[in-house]
Amino acid sequence: MNGSLLLDTNALIYLSKGQIEILDILKKYSNIYISAITKMEVLGFHFENDNERKTIEKIVNTFEIIHTNNEITDLTILYRKNKKIKIPDAIILATAKYKKAHLLTANYKDFKNIDKAVNIIQLTV
Repeated sequence: MNGSLLLDTNALIYLSKGQIEILDILKKYSNIYISAITKMEVLGFHFENDNERKTIEKIVNTFEIIHTNNEITDLTILYRKNKKIKIPDAIILATAKYKKAHLLTANYKDFKNIDKAVNIIQLTV
């Protein structure tokens, strides 16, 4: 295990549905995070049943939540000024950079060519 990983919202959803294995991720990374915005996005979803909601809550509570701070805010502003990127995605990317973490996402195109210092890992299911 080495390095850090930030999970995008869609990665959490795939984890909850069993489409990716959490153990595979835990074997590869010593630090796994989610952004506070990711927590808001995923838990703000209308769940079809209580079991689905409980599974997502359990997964979210497994990882350290990174809240925004001045550095993340400034990076988010910079990303928005320089490229067309949605605010939630900009916050997630800024959080990955702040934590010096790779970003695991199924939406590679949302993050590509914005900050080459952040390694974007394309999630395929």
